[in-house]
Amino acid sequence: MKNKNDSNHLLKKLVSNTSTTNKKIKAKSALAIAVCLSGVTMESALAACDISPDNRYEFIDSISLNGSAFTSGSTLKNGDILELTPGYNAYAYRENWSVWIDLNNDGDFSDNDELVFSSSSASKSTVSATLVIPSNVNAENTEMRVVVHSDDISQNSCGFDGYGDNKDFSVSVGDGADNGGGSSGDYALSQTPRGGSGENITSVEINNDKYTTGDNDGYADFTDEKTFSVSDGDLITLTPTSNWDADWAVWIDSDSNGNFDNDEKVFSATGKRGSIVEGSLDLSDIVDGTARMRIAMNGDGNADADGFKYGEIEDYSVDIGDTDTGTDEGETDDGKYGADVQWQHDNVHVKVYRFEFTDVDLEYPKSALEDEFSEIQDYFDEQSYGRFSVSYEIIPGVINTGTKKSTFDDHSSWDWVDYYEEKLVDLGEDLKNTDDNTIYMILAPQLTTWDDVNKETIEWGPKGGPDSGAFRMYDTGKYGENGGGMAHEMGHAMGLHHAEAIDGDGEVFGTGDMDHVVFQIGNDKYKEKIGYGNIFGMMGNNAWDFGGLNLYYKNFFAEWDIKDDVPLVTTDGTYRIYAHDQGSIKGNLGIRVAAGNGESTYWVEYRTKDGANTDGVQINIAEYVTENDTREYYYDTSYLLDMTPGSISDFEGDPWNGYDMKDAELVIGKSYKDKWGAFTITTKKTGGTLGTAGAWIEVEVEMH
Repeated sequence: MKNKNDSNHLLKKLVSNTSTTNKKIKAKSALAIAVCLSGVTMESALAACDISPDNRYEFIDSISLNGSAFTSGSTLKNGDILELTPGYNAYAYRENWSVWIDLNNDGDFSDNDELVFSSSSASKSTVSATLVIPSNVNAENTEMRVVVHSDDISQNSCGFDGYGDNKDFSVSVGDGADNGGGSSGDYALSQTPRGGSGENITSVEINNDKYTTGDNDGYADFTDEKTFSVSDGDLITLTPTSNWDADWAVWIDSDSNGNFDNDEKVFSATGKRGSIVEGSLDLSDIVDGTARMRIAMNGDGNADADGFKYGEIEDYSVDIGDTDTGTDEGETDDGKYGADVQWQHDNVHVKVYRFEFTDVDLEYPKSALEDEFSEIQDYFDEQSYGRFSVSYEIIPGVINTGTKKSTFDDHSSWDWVDYYEEKLVDLGEDLKNTDDNTIYMILAPQLTTWDDVNKETIEWGPKGGPDSGAFRMYDTGKYGENGGGMAHEMGHAMGLHHAEAIDGDGEVFGTGDMDHVVFQIGNDKYKEKIGYGNIFGMMGNNAWDFGGLNLYYKNFFAEWDIKDDVPLVTTDGTYRIYAHDQGSIKGNLGIRVAAGNGESTYWVEYRTKDGANTDGVQINIAEYVTENDTREYYYDTSYLLDMTPGSISDFEGDPWNGYDMKDAELVIGKSYKDKWGAFTITTKKTGGTLGTAGAWIEVEVEMH
């Protein structure tokens, strides 16, 4: 029953207490009045169970089906719309509506899915009820019950004697609405969500490829209209229209068996009251090729590929594998991606644009920026051996967006990117010019998003990329401490990937499949490719402490002429290499050795800072499985190889497999043989003075 403080309920109780007439007599009298006033033909009750609503004050005035009068004998299908209009003998109260159908004709309304409509809020006006009927149901001459009720009602309606009215009908039920493959075919839904203009999937975006749909009445098949190109780790952004929290899931039918299996779920998330959700696609269990993708948004429970009651489901086609960069198979797009994509200038110029909101000012001191850029200038001068300079200009004034910060909080980060890119273009900046020496820094108050899983607010982190040559930073309240992070994002804006590593599960290389899951803890999957895995380097996991660039990433800067100081070794011999991280050059900084696969190259270097073991060399491999990371405009990816695989399983309780790289060096007396058998390298001895450019290490190379 309703709360005793409900004013509608109290009013009705006061009226009823003024009369001494027997309740059953009153109900019969009111029913007679209701029939006289109603536009609905009275139907004989089929009596799935008895109910006796008190209809003295409200009654069912009319019911229409898809715009026409509704009567017994009608045939219903999923998605049909009933217009339910209440009538009143006096005061117009707010009412709820419920509709049941005995779908299996067993004489009750107690089975799953037999409550085919339940209003989400009370109303005193006509209510539009979209019926949710499982697609595989066919029934003839079965019972349907419509109840308008002010008080709460049981799940099957039985025993209801509160304020309201009911009508029972005999109906037939057909096959239902489009279910994505037929009632018994592939991809069939057991239940089609209600959907509607107030609860639907508004748009789907994968790696900046956005497709807007809107209200599709609970389900839509776009497989013939839209194909997304997807690969592991791609960013997916899902935008709903909804006033409710939602559970999201994405599946790809990798084996094309007509079903979406548990191991084919590639993304899941929860969104708070209509907020945008985004994250990375996990395609570790998905094979390359063309397949069907299903996206589900459930506003009242877990997203299920087979269907549910509230929300929407959409199907698309996907091409799984490499992202198309506009080149034919076997060709290299020299201007977009690969080892030949280099920064062609001996300098970089950074333009800093500052933003704030109507309710949050930017408090970041200009002096702190100047201090941080001073550190960055010193860093690149040292890393380049005096061959590269950094200049910057802080654009005068702070741009006010004219909106509150909440305009961008809890939304897709791409909304913020779209805004500032458009603003900079309006100001005359040529963001898409990838040939000039200019990149852009965007500084704003800290933006956040809500993590509904952990029930906490998450701060957006710094991020950059070369497509627009820009990177974004946020005011965290820590001033003068962000130089390393800024330098890292500058690397991205110019065209550098993260410096990765390989977890070979006890081997140096492992399976060769960078998406192979080495181990899993809960929902966290640790793969053969370790993101940020070079824990010593600027583009790896050591940005904030100004970790040094590895030699292969120094080669990204064409004007540094690094290959002149890192010769390609083709014959047997002992080779002395000097510390590459001391700001000057005393001899060869490293060596390169071609792998036996005819494609990859090992870069052998001597790192003496950043916590490296100075009794060994570090070995990165380049031009290796580049199909795993083919974003446009980027230089190739380096992978640090662990010469002592599996020696460190965690660090201070953190299971991240990147910590195994803390002892990645090939130390004195140890040898490594090329995976494809082209050579063997052995570390022999060290010399010179540590802490200076004169520190050296010798390695012996035997060609096979």
